[in-house]
Amino acid sequence: MMNMLRNLRVRHRLLLWYSVLFVLILAVSGGVLYNRVQGWLESHVDTELRTSADGLSAMVETAVRVSVRNRLRAIAEKNIDILKRLEQEVRAGVLSEASARRAAENLLLSQSVGKSGYIYTITVDGVVGIHPNRDLRGRNLSGVEPIPEQLRRRSGYLEYEWANPGEEKTRPKALYMEYFAPWDWIVSVSAYRNEFSGLVDIDDFRSELGAFGVGKSGYVFVLTGKGEAIHHPWLEGDVSDLKTADGIPLVSRMLADQSGEMKYMWNDPDTDTPYMKWVYYRYIPEMDWIVGSTSRFDEIYAPLAQLQFLFFTTAILALLLLLPLSSYLGANITRPLSLLMNKMRKAQQGELNVRADVDAGGEMGELATHFNQYMDRIEEFRDGLRAEIADRVQAELRLQLYEKVFENALEGISITDGEGNILAVNPAFSVITGYSREEVLGQNTRLLKSDRHEADFYAEMWGSLKERGVWHGEIWNRRKNGEPYPEILSISAIRDEDGTVVNYVAVFHDISDLKLKDQELEYHYSHDALTELPNRTLAMDRLGVAISHAKREGGRVAVFSLDIDDFKRVNDSLGHAHGDLLLQAVGKRLVEAFRADDTVARVGGDEFLVSVEHCDDEREIVDMAEEVLRSFEQPFFIKEHELHVTPSIGVALYPEDGDDPGVLVQNADLAMHLSKQRSRNSYNLFTQKMNERISRRIRLEQGMRDALRDRHFTVYFQPKVDLATETVCGMEALVRWEKPDGSIVSPADFIPLAEETGLIVPLGEFVLEASCRAMQVLDGMGCAGLKVSVNLSPEQFSQSDLVEMVEANLEKNGLPPARLELEITESTLMTDVESSIAKLDELVEKGISISIDDFGTGYSSLYYLKNFPIDVLKIDQSFVRDITTDDSDAQIVETVILMARNLGIGVVAEGVETREQLEVLKRFNCEKVQGFYYSKPLPLEKLVEFLQKSERSCSPWD
Repeated sequence: MMNMLRNLRVRHRLLLWYSVLFVLILAVSGGVLYNRVQGWLESHVDTELRTSADGLSAMVETAVRVSVRNRLRAIAEKNIDILKRLEQEVRAGVLSEASARRAAENLLLSQSVGKSGYIYTITVDGVVGIHPNRDLRGRNLSGVEPIPEQLRRRSGYLEYEWANPGEEKTRPKALYMEYFAPWDWIVSVSAYRNEFSGLVDIDDFRSELGAFGVGKSGYVFVLTGKGEAIHHPWLEGDVSDLKTADGIPLVSRMLADQSGEMKYMWNDPDTDTPYMKWVYYRYIPEMDWIVGSTSRFDEIYAPLAQLQFLFFTTAILALLLLLPLSSYLGANITRPLSLLMNKMRKAQQGELNVRADVDAGGEMGELATHFNQYMDRIEEFRDGLRAEIADRVQAELRLQLYEKVFENALEGISITDGEGNILAVNPAFSVITGYSREEVLGQNTRLLKSDRHEADFYAEMWGSLKERGVWHGEIWNRRKNGEPYPEILSISAIRDEDGTVVNYVAVFHDISDLKLKDQELEYHYSHDALTELPNRTLAMDRLGVAISHAKREGGRVAVFSLDIDDFKRVNDSLGHAHGDLLLQAVGKRLVEAFRADDTVARVGGDEFLVSVEHCDDEREIVDMAEEVLRSFEQPFFIKEHELHVTPSIGVALYPEDGDDPGVLVQNADLAMHLSKQRSRNSYNLFTQKMNERISRRIRLEQGMRDALRDRHFTVYFQPKVDLATETVCGMEALVRWEKPDGSIVSPADFIPLAEETGLIVPLGEFVLEASCRAMQVLDGMGCAGLKVSVNLSPEQFSQSDLVEMVEANLEKNGLPPARLELEITESTLMTDVESSIAKLDELVEKGISISIDDFGTGYSSLYYLKNFPIDVLKIDQSFVRDITTDDSDAQIVETVILMARNLGIGVVAEGVETREQLEVLKRFNCEKVQGFYYSKPLPLEKLVEFLQKSERSCSPWD
């Protein structure tokens, strides 16, 4: 179809498009107008039908109310006339007043109004006189609606809601009342409003229904709630089963909806022809009636048929006028165009000097002018092309020369587009980067990017290229195998005539060899050429950094200065070559003796310097110095010689001995020279107090080891007294260190060191064994019921074989488990709760008692009191000491005793020294105590004497 249209001549295409455009515009405008008119008509008829239905409903409701009111009024007035005649007969003496009233009552009660309406009377005081319901007669209803309104008005029409006795819901009613003064009666004729249909005659307002029809074919109708036709142009009787032309129930739907609208197909009763109808209907509840208004659609759309005829007639006439006009206009436009086409055909055949006639007016004249200008430009281009061909030949010759230079250059060269995508590379590029030409073409230069530079570096580089068009500098890129390498790179931007960057040319040279030489020079500058250890310059620099770290972290830095004793003797006897080899071996051994993070440097001759960070423990510093001394105990094998050399070591500490690298090194050198002067093959600390403290610590540790070996430790026992019986019930084992000279070392001095060095484990085992043996001695005295308490340190408690060790000592010494009580601190238990519970359970299962020592000074958690198998709480002496003067301590002690008693746990108060303290504890019902008031810790022989001489003896267990 499109090919056929393209083959038509211009005049024919103009004729066709004009016609199509006209028909399209006419169709669209006609369709819009038609829809607008149709919508307006439907809206107009919808409004008329709705108004008609609403008006009809209002008219019928008003007419019904008027008709009912008139009917009730007529009944009321008729009965008033009867009452007046009866009153006249009473006055005439024909009837007595009582007979007249009975006749009136029978008359009023015999009348019915509608289905359930009736007549009743009330007095002006609200008392019911005559009423069909006998229960209401004689009752005063002046407070029940609508009686107050009746009493106020006495005559007239009234609508109200009423519920008879026994009914839960009210129903709408209406009444008409007249006042009969001689008997003081208000005569009311009432009826329920939903029964008004029995009181209304449709003929009263049938003539008014015709005024509500819509259109010529429209009419109104009235149906009862059961589907009977009260008023309809042709339907009568029950029409509830009436259906539309499509067979859809019509009246039954109206009865179900009661109010609404409907469009439906209906058969013309005269011609039996189906047509569309539109109906609006409303429900009148008082009458149980449905009123409606309907009209036919063909009558609604009658104006549209006229509009369609007018539209099509106008379209045909306009099209007949358009065809010849379009033909004329097409011919007038295409004639000069045909002439121009002939000129262009000649130009196509090669006649470049042909020109068009520019005398034609309008667009054709402009087109002819442009054609002539175009032909002039073609001639110019032809001449220019001939000259350009000659220039291109010369350019190709130069390009071949440039390609030779590009291919044979020693520097790597790459050419990219404006986005950095690689367009060309030379062979040197592939040699340097490892990428072939095929691998990088089309790839972005980010392919070569290394991780040696931050984002700011590349931002500065591209900023320079955008602003100045060039960048030159040193950069790290990455080869294909992932190896980073340095290069000198120059990048130039190539711009087009508009100044837009279209290409980048990069020329680079690999400077890895130069960098390697620089690194070698830097290494030699900072390292000793003989041992390859850091030299003094690098060592001082690293020491400065270590001091900065220590200042920030609050730590320590140790500086070791070492000098090889009698090194000159090696040089003099074996020569400098052997001396150099020895220095190398010494450097390696020092590196092995220290940590990897420590700096070992040779600072000249046979002198070495070591800086150590994170050495907060003084013992660790001494251990390092001793480790260096031990490492020199092994000989050095230099060629065929076995050489024994020793170091002299000096140590200085930051911040105690200085906060400057130079000062620290100077002080370490002084300490080293002191070592060399004293005995050589030794170390010396610069600070005399620290030297003395560490020396004393070392002597104490060594003495403790000797004492364990030589059994210089002994066990003292402090009795525990049962306050209820005033007898000794047990004792606590306390270790003491007796030196050969008879002096006693305080536990406060050696217990912390024993825990720190791990000697507490064998020491604790010694105390346990000695305690078990002491119990055997006491058993020989007849005190078989005494129980000994032995303290367990955290290190002992954490032993995996603790239970086995305790059990083995008991068996070895023949002591029943019930005679042993192990005292454990709170902090020990809370280190690993689950493991502690398991270990305690195992000990308790063996029959061993568990006591919490120093209760109240640790976690004091109720958790372990509930979950741990604890037998005894020992109240710390810090609470007992001030129990008589400090209310807080007294309350704490009393609370602990009460809590333990409630939990079934025993209590021992430590540190009882006065009678006053004892009395307070008795008042708190404390079970057991120990302290200087009864006895200080005693050796075994003194304990035996105490038990034998004291009144508080072991007699209960004899």
